[in-house]
Amino acid sequence: MEIKIVINDSKTGKSFNKTLESDKVDQLFGKKLGEEIDLSFLGMDGYLGMITGGSYMTGMPMSKDLDGSGLRKVLIGKGLGNKTEIRRRKSLAGNTVGQFTSQINIKITKYGEKALEPSASSNG
Repeated sequence: MEIKIVINDSKTGKSFNKTLESDKVDQLFGKKLGEEIDLSFLGMDGYLGMITGGSYMTGMPMSKDLDGSGLRKVLIGKGLGNKTEIRRRKSLAGNTVGQFTSQINIKITKYGEKALEPSASSNG
C-alpha cells in the first residue's frame, strides 16, 4: 500500500508530489487533520508540516469534524461539496489517517536549512 502526498510550499506557491512506500506509511497512521508532523521521513530534514486534508481510497474527502478513519454518510448543509442551502446526505471520510487513506495534503509550517528543489518532487 502506498500513499500519495502533496506538499504545499506557501512561500513560493508551488506543490510537490511524493509517493510514500508501504514501509514508511506506518509513520502516518493515527495522525489527524490539523496535526503538525516532522517531514524528515520524506527526506526533508528540519521541515515541519501540517496535515490539511486528504482522500479515502474511493476518492471521498476527509472531514475535520468526523472522528476515526472510516467512511460515514452524514447530513450536511452548505459547504464541503454541497453548494445549495438544502441539506444532503454525503459520504465523507474521518479525520484520521488510516490504512484506506490514499492521498494526504500537507502545508509546510517550518522550513529547514536546505531549500526545496525540483528533486523534492520525485518519488521517494
